[in-house]
Amino acid sequence: MMLLAVPVLAAAFLLVEAGLEHLRTPKYLARAAGTGLTTARAIAVAELLIGAPSAAAVIFGVAELRWALAAQTVIYLAFAAHLWWRHHQGDQSDCGCNRMGTQVGPGGIARAVVLSIATLVATALYPAAALPGGGTAVLLVACALVLAFLLYTLPAAIDGRVA
Repeated sequence: MMLLAVPVLAAAFLLVEAGLEHLRTPKYLARAAGTGLTTARAIAVAELLIGAPSAAAVIFGVAELRWALAAQTVIYLAFAAHLWWRHHQGDQSDCGCNRMGTQVGPGGIARAVVLSIATLVATALYPAAALPGGGTAVLLVACALVLAFLLYTLPAAIDGRVA
């Protein structure tokens, strides 16, 4: 179960990073999502309000935070569906994932689907998917941070950047 904790924690870190980016520059998310700035800010706040408790649930094993893992599953599944719909419509503009200007494509869709599935499994198995204590936890958190960085750049590497 420890190995499942790493991608789920990375997904939570990714939500926190996305939320912070979207709060700093909501216009990119608003344009990508076809919404106004107020809705973009609300999405950013939701990303933070889901990502931070999800990270705490995995790191500390707090049973009362299982809801955050379920919400993380839903937000990644909704994002995957949104990206798939846009890709199906032939939209290759900015996905709004991050400030890199990544176009909508299979890399971003796959990332969202895989993170949704991993989080769903972790939610079902919780608290078994929580990190153990001690030095192992520190190593796994470091692994999750590295994985989150790689997942942050994955869509741009696979799908390309918007011209």
